[in-house]
Amino acid sequence: MTFGPNHYVPMLKVKRGEKTALRLISPDVRPSITPLLEIVERKSDKAPTVEAHLDTAFRDLADSVRPYSRCFLDVREIEPDGPAAAEEAYNRAEALGIVFTPVTGISRTADLAAALQHRHHGVAVRLTRAEFEAGSLGPNLLQFMNQHGLQPEQSDLIIDLGAVDDLITEGIQALSQAFLSAVPDRPRWRTFTLSACAFPSSMAKVERHSHALVSRAEWIAWRDGLHARQSEIVRLPTYSDCAIQHPKGVEGFDPRVMPMSAAIRYTASDNWLLIKGESVRRTPAREQYPDLAMQLAYGHLRSRFSGVDHCHGCASTKAAADGASGLGSAEVWRRLGTIHHVTTAVEALASLPWP
Repeated sequence: MTFGPNHYVPMLKVKRGEKTALRLISPDVRPSITPLLEIVERKSDKAPTVEAHLDTAFRDLADSVRPYSRCFLDVREIEPDGPAAAEEAYNRAEALGIVFTPVTGISRTADLAAALQHRHHGVAVRLTRAEFEAGSLGPNLLQFMNQHGLQPEQSDLIIDLGAVDDLITEGIQALSQAFLSAVPDRPRWRTFTLSACAFPSSMAKVERHSHALVSRAEWIAWRDGLHARQSEIVRLPTYSDCAIQHPKGVEGFDPRVMPMSAAIRYTASDNWLLIKGESVRRTPAREQYPDLAMQLAYGHLRSRFSGVDHCHGCASTKAAADGASGLGSAEVWRRLGTIHHVTTAVEALASLPWP
């Protein structure tokens, strides 16, 4: 149940593309990750009841996480549905035989009782940037642990900076170091993770029929600001990010009234390569994605392509460029991009010097 700083914790939404991605990640990569899975918020027009929403969330989820030693399961996005929704979610996970650690927080109420009830594999405490900025984080954390009879040695601590796409790398480093300094008893926690997300909230910054590079600033800040100084800090936290999705997700996106363009999100060592087509109302996605894949696998962006043997995502990218069917939707490319990102992140961690 424990892992160290050379591990990886991807924060993924419980959506069909991400669930399928977890199943298709290489067996060689899986031991190096512990996914944190977020049940997405319920939209009443799509799921009129909590039961219907959870039916969708848990469909195939057990198969997706079975190859992993455990996962973190966070239900904070369904907080508006109350404590009963959190209890139902964790009951379902347990009934399906999912090995999970429930996630809660020092300011959370809707999921707290359910998390404590289902702590068969410990509890994960997720600290937020808002809690840090409010002050007294250390005393509040200690009070929370004492009040609920929790010991750091049996608990996982997740320090969540949230969205940092508005910060430069140096700003993320400064925020990380200040947040870490406010956390007491750092050596005692079973696992100790730092998460942030610099992925943009939308593709609007990329012009149609073009591409752009966006800095993986959270990764660079962790690598150059923390890993490079690990001998100077009390405990190096495990790296975590949100892969190729902004934390706010896409649940508020309505394709009926909001334009969506075909796009590929492809992770490189220090950047994301964002390749954009045009509105799918103008040209169907199934017609655009082969061209976007061609640009990456064979065209002017091929120097950034990791190669067909890199991962399932890359193999499918080449297949799409070669005209394979069934690879022409946003969901498919969320799956392929997630596989490639996770694989790239694990490889980057493995390539670093470790004591």
